Amino acid sequence: MKIPINMIDANRYQIREKHDEDIIASIAVSALGRHGILQSPMVRLIKETGRFETVYGHGRVRAAKVAGITELECRVESDVTDREMRLYMGQENVLRGDLSETERMAWLEQVQEDMGLTVGERGFWKKLHAATALPLSTIEEAYFTKEVRIRLRSSAGGRVSDPPIRMIRNTRPLGKEDQVRLIIKSMDKGWSSTTALNITKAITKIDPELRARLLDEETDLPWKVMVALAEIENAENALKLLEYILKRRLIEKVALRILEDAKKGIYPTYNVEYSDQFESALRSFQVVNVFVAGWGAKKFELVKDHWDVIEPILTKIETNIQEFRRLNRRVL
Repeated sequence: MKIPINMIDANRYQIREKHDEDIIASIAVSALGRHGILQSPMVRLIKETGRFETVYGHGRVRAAKVAGITELECRVESDVTDREMRLYMGQENVLRGDLSETERMAWLEQVQEDMGLTVGERGFWKKLHAATALPLSTIEEAYFTKEVRIRLRSSAGGRVSDPPIRMIRNTRPLGKEDQVRLIIKSMDKGWSSTTALNITKAITKIDPELRARLLDEETDLPWKVMVALAEIENAENALKLLEYILKRRLIEKVALRILEDAKKGIYPTYNVEYSDQFESALRSFQVVNVFVAGWGAKKFELVKDHWDVIEPILTKIETNIQEFRRLNRRVL
């Protein structure tokens, strides 16, 4: 049935976030008479107003308006309920295979609400599967992704955006809390989903204390160093080496901050806070340095398979500290 396009209203339950420009271009061509729409949209008649509402094919209706088409061939239904409308819309989009993860989740929540289902109730996944025809794994992943993102927003205080679905998949082997910590760290540092996967593989089954230290927000290390530390066979050695690197980095950060302020005319000799921070960092380092002082030939026995990754960061830290000491004579 052909319907004047100005009589067709948008689907009030629309879940689509965007509309395919290819569809708009295709229908624009059809407006020139080259070909018609291959699949007609479905609309329902609103008896009270005599107008029509899109059940599915919202993008095609919108594209037709953009293309300047005045009448559109539609499949008309008069007794489609709101619940059926939401179901048809989602199923049609699923068949076309072009729903984004956000759109799919929005549809699942609509169906869940229509069916009066509660997450976690007996048979929840199977009931949603029966209603939507989506694979069980797809449904479970959609809800898991939503849960992770809610946890992230709570834990990160809004400072990180939603991670890619691939990063959530790649870090899933970790427990939920560790997964959130790793995702926050990855997003803060700009690490890719593949990097997050490499870290996940390395830390999933290591000593819990070492894993907690590596994922701690204050542990500021390149990801390859994190993986190298996780792969050291002796967890005690790995923890001591981690402590050594972090104490060394603490001295580096305080020293660089003092230098930066010194360039602005703020001298640490008159700043008790900086002086105390630097001395505290030095004392803390001296305690853990006892472990490393006797390394010598034993160094390679402790971390021999990972020294090529760990040594460069120690060298870089040491270079910055030596530069501070050199310039320190001028600014103090």
